[in-house]
Amino acid sequence: MRPFHLRFAIGPLACAFVALLSLPEAGFAALTSSQVDQVTLRPRTGDGLPLSLRLTDEFDATKPLKEWLGNVPTVWIAADYTCKSLCGPMISIVSSALADTGLQAGSAYRLMVFGLDPRDTAADARAMKAAQVNPRANLVKQSVFLRAVPSDVSVLLAALGIGAAYDVEHDQFAHPVAAFVVTPEGRLSQVVSGIAIDPGNLRLALVDAGRGRIGTWSDQIHLLCYGFDPATGLYTLAVWRILAGASVITMVALIVLMALLIRRDASRPS
Repeated sequence: MRPFHLRFAIGPLACAFVALLSLPEAGFAALTSSQVDQVTLRPRTGDGLPLSLRLTDEFDATKPLKEWLGNVPTVWIAADYTCKSLCGPMISIVSSALADTGLQAGSAYRLMVFGLDPRDTAADARAMKAAQVNPRANLVKQSVFLRAVPSDVSVLLAALGIGAAYDVEHDQFAHPVAAFVVTPEGRLSQVVSGIAIDPGNLRLALVDAGRGRIGTWSDQIHLLCYGFDPATGLYTLAVWRILAGASVITMVALIVLMALLIRRDASRPS
């Protein structure tokens, strides 16, 4: 076996070190703490969605909301299709939880994502769908990424009890991270976290919604999707710098370990 030379590892490790140190510096947020306080989640379970609202999917097909329901329970998520924060992971987590329920997409439920930003295009919607929706359980085919004009986006947000804020300076939305379970008739049945979601509980919620049952709402969802820390006015990317520091320490430890191993091997008689 050829001996391992430490110099071959230094290059890649050095590149990784430089990349970590090049993470963006902290900057000031455009939304103040008081503005973010207006980002709320106050759903009224049992209320109906605006069934006549016209929504357009990722292939530019436009139909009333009622026709998008498909006579099955649906899970709704509000997302910015060009989001660089939690929207993508939220869709991935919810779709994976749906796949893990053991229920078949299409016959037992559909996933409905609607865009917060009316300026997002069909291409933006398709890109997020391709990147984030779990391909199991026929989910891709039974997931719809919807868009609407600004006034209709506001109507749908109000119907779900979502309060969102737009950061003009950084072109992003602050909004609650939640998923909404809706009955086949279009009534809001239950609301669950968009991140900490249990497939077993989600299955029960879908079964209940399919039977027309309405759950209760408890204010337990506090996580917001927003790329800045409203309390300090700093990018939450500053947190990643802490992680970067930890990664650097880990890399240094690996280099030291490799050096010790190489030195030990070199000291052995051939």
